[in-house]
Amino acid sequence: MEDRDDWIRELERRQDNIDPIRRIPNGALFQGALINGNLHLNRVQRAGAVFLGLCGLAEACYIGASAFAELRAGRLPDFGFLIFFPFTLWIGWKITKNALINDPAKARRRKTQAPN
Repeated sequence: MEDRDDWIRELERRQDNIDPIRRIPNGALFQGALINGNLHLNRVQRAGAVFLGLCGLAEACYIGASAFAELRAGRLPDFGFLIFFPFTLWIGWKITKNALINDPAKARRRKTQAPN
């Protein structure tokens, strides 16, 4: 019975690191690294990054197309979503471009340059 209790305590300890307080900054660092392009990615990671970037581009195209369709129908588009259009387009483009090019040396060159 003691082994089972140890196993349950170990399981609870491992689950401790899955809380939103730590998940949000880690997700932001991951997205920032994809946008900056300073990660050395293998083929599977590059394919995943390209997929994430294309999802961002598809979302931006959907927002833009739905706003255009609303304007053509004579209605005002929902500006709550339309305000995210340029940001989503830029983020999707940067992630896709950096995943396809994948030049992590670019970020190292940026860090080593002395500020003027």
